[in-house]
Amino acid sequence: MNKRKIILLLDPRGVISSGGIDTINRHNAYSETLKELTKSDLIKFVVFTSSAKKQDLVISKHFFKMQIISKPTLNSIMFAFKASKQLNSLDYTPMLLVAGDPWESYWSAYFLNKFLKNKIPIQIQVHGDIAHPLWKKINLKNRFRFILAKNSLNKCEVIRCVSNEQKLNLIDAFGIDKRKIEVIPVPIEVVTKPLVPSKRPRTIGLIGRIHQDRGIWNFVELVNNLNRLDKGFKILIAGDGPARDKFIHQLEKVIPKNRIKYLGQISQGKLRSSWKSIGVLVSMAPVESYGRALRESLLAGVPVWATASSVVLDLLDSAEPGTVKILDLEKDESQLHYDFESLLKVKVGPKFRDKFIKENNSYSDKLVKSWIDTIENFKK
Repeated sequence: MNKRKIILLLDPRGVISSGGIDTINRHNAYSETLKELTKSDLIKFVVFTSSAKKQDLVISKHFFKMQIISKPTLNSIMFAFKASKQLNSLDYTPMLLVAGDPWESYWSAYFLNKFLKNKIPIQIQVHGDIAHPLWKKINLKNRFRFILAKNSLNKCEVIRCVSNEQKLNLIDAFGIDKRKIEVIPVPIEVVTKPLVPSKRPRTIGLIGRIHQDRGIWNFVELVNNLNRLDKGFKILIAGDGPARDKFIHQLEKVIPKNRIKYLGQISQGKLRSSWKSIGVLVSMAPVESYGRALRESLLAGVPVWATASSVVLDLLDSAEPGTVKILDLEKDESQLHYDFESLLKVKVGPKFRDKFIKENNSYSDKLVKSWIDTIENFKK
């Protein structure tokens, strides 16, 4: 009996298992696209992931399988060994190994290749703007990972990144052949009309991972500056991360608790219902590769106030005038308050939404096609 052919994604840190039902649904959608483009029932998309909570969890559909094979780990050799045992027990033959990052995931794919009889091509997915000059300056960990990434990114067969600016940074920083890099953003489940009324509440939204890399202490400074002139605005926070408790504590030193609403980590469905409670979305991240939350904000009808990352500069060109504004903490309180007020009054029209929906609908096809092309080119 022939073994089942698969595309295998390796996720030793458990990013996918911790991403919730929205992340799982997105990966299942890739499997459906794989069936459509290959016109075959014989190939499957499989994710080997990790979790600290559910060691025996298996999600299995006709063309998609997600299986937890270990606890979250930085030990790529051990994760690769467990992956090889699973492949043998499930009678699977991988045609392509997809690494979710250029570090633990890549080296898991690398060592798994050593355990297999035949060499399998590897695609690395790079979601963060790790080659941006500011990224490695954020902390010592990033500097170390920057050095490691140069090795893995030059070893793999193909790289998937999520923006053109990110691609240019990878080429400049790591000397990678541009033909090896494909720009394919992560598809977003979009809405076809605004989710918020034209008159929005005086609420600043902060959405995403609560980590010092995301400029959260600058956010506290912004709130403090605005609060000197305006005691009426509120804060809505959605997300989680290692700096959550300290961040919330610092915010509560600046404004009263009753003006802060913390939702924690929420699903896409709950986020969609929360946009109507946000007047302006703020992002203080110094480095941003794609800016998913920023795009979702504009799709929902909420303007964006963000620091001048490459993503924000790109959005300035594609969004309607006044709906995206650069956030500059060098400005004094009155200037910052003026910017905030102007964003509360601006209306987000349909131009960005219409263009984005058309492009977004193509991303799953582009990603799966990149898998198929990598397999075919590797055979030659």
